[in-house]
Amino acid sequence: MKNFLKKIFIVILELAFIAGVLWYIAEKRGIHSLQQVAPTLGSRFEKMVQAPFPALEQPVTKTFQWKYKNVQYELPLTLYQSVYVYYQKQPKIFSYTGDLPANWEESYYGMFLKANDNDSTIANLASGLQQLGTQHRLSSDQVVELALAFVQSITYDDTKASNILAKADNETMLYPYETLFEQKGVCSDKSLLAVSILRKLGYGVAIFAYEQDNHMAIGVQCPQNYSTYNSGYCFGETTSVGNKIGLIPQFNTQSQKTADLAELPTFDQAQQQIKNLQDLGQMTIYQITPGKEYTGIIETKRIETELTKLKTDLKNLMAKLEAQKKVVSGEVADLKKQKDNLDSWKNEQNFEKYNAAVEDYNSLLEKYKQDVKSYNNSIPLYNQTVARYNELIKQ
Repeated sequence: MKNFLKKIFIVILELAFIAGVLWYIAEKRGIHSLQQVAPTLGSRFEKMVQAPFPALEQPVTKTFQWKYKNVQYELPLTLYQSVYVYYQKQPKIFSYTGDLPANWEESYYGMFLKANDNDSTIANLASGLQQLGTQHRLSSDQVVELALAFVQSITYDDTKASNILAKADNETMLYPYETLFEQKGVCSDKSLLAVSILRKLGYGVAIFAYEQDNHMAIGVQCPQNYSTYNSGYCFGETTSVGNKIGLIPQFNTQSQKTADLAELPTFDQAQQQIKNLQDLGQMTIYQITPGKEYTGIIETKRIETELTKLKTDLKNLMAKLEAQKKVVSGEVADLKKQKDNLDSWKNEQNFEKYNAAVEDYNSLLEKYKQDVKSYNNSIPLYNQTVARYNELIKQ
């Protein structure tokens, strides 16, 4: 019995030792969640196994339609269900052995940007965009803008964005192939796709991560003195259509995407829009890839300068119109009151009061007419300024 208990004790010690070793390995081998990597994502603690690239089976034609410079574009793209499933099963967490690498974010984003050597989808897409540019006689800078407009037009996944805000554990970043196949995605999905396309077009690109804002955008290599944050790269927004390279729009805290760069309404069509908008905060740059330089930013900055002046002019004109409208509205009320008094005195045949008040009434009526004329003259000026603003937006 004593020998039996001794054997049991030894077995227990051996099991305890093994458990200690396993605990140590678990502590030293880390798997970083997507939430730690990019706040735009949830957490997922699974380790995926690399699989061989599949045969191209179950082809599906996805047709993409979008507008650039008010011209409609269309690009069909053949994708495969088998390849889509392949990317679905690829790693979407960052795992490591030993201490956490200092540049683990670089490796993490790089994991999504590295396509399989047998996958020519992004190359075919870039070639298709280049051919469209040639057909429409676009410059090289305009082909970059066309590519960004293509990504911007892909549907923003509001459901996924809501789940991310709710810290749902089942949401992960998508590989560019998945975003194309699903034809939807959030800021991180669409930004990774944009980076992949522009790399294939030969341009320098980078990832702009706004971790505190749960947002991601891209940077396109451009002249240093025109670049965003003096980084050598110009900001490019992927979540909303119409946003120009080099211009940072405001961020909508409710929808988790940036505000569309929309045309302004004329004065008689003015509408109020309540938006929870804020400026994007601190940015961290990842996956810097040198390449060709985008120079369209020079013209964009010229337009931005004029747009800024027009916005100031419109603000001043609106204030003037509102002040004029207030004066005219007051005069209408005073004229009605004086007219009621005149009618009352006339009915009472109190001509002394009537005659004394007629002169004041006529003076006020004349002033009212002049103020209305001035107000009406200000409206076309406001609308002309809006027209010029909208003309620049379309460019």
